[in-house]
Amino acid sequence: MKARIILAIALFLGTPIGQALACSQCFTAPDSKTTEHMAAAIWVMMGLIMSVMGGVGAFSFHLWKHAHTPLEPHQQLTDEDLKPYE
Repeated sequence: MKARIILAIALFLGTPIGQALACSQCFTAPDSKTTEHMAAAIWVMMGLIMSVMGGVGAFSFHLWKHAHTPLEPHQQLTDEDLKPYE
């Protein structure tokens, strides 16, 4: 009995009949305004996500680039080992 119910649900979800019963809001009709607005929202979200990821990448590159620069002369004096002078 349980196997028949699972099989019936799988067949219903796997066939186009289940999609035909959906309304235009759920299935988004190709010519509706909802589809156009959702497409615009997806592009805006992709732009926001890519700009944040680009900022993280640029900051990582900035840190990597400045990690290999030589120290300033005044920083070299403070980081110098002063034990021989004690």
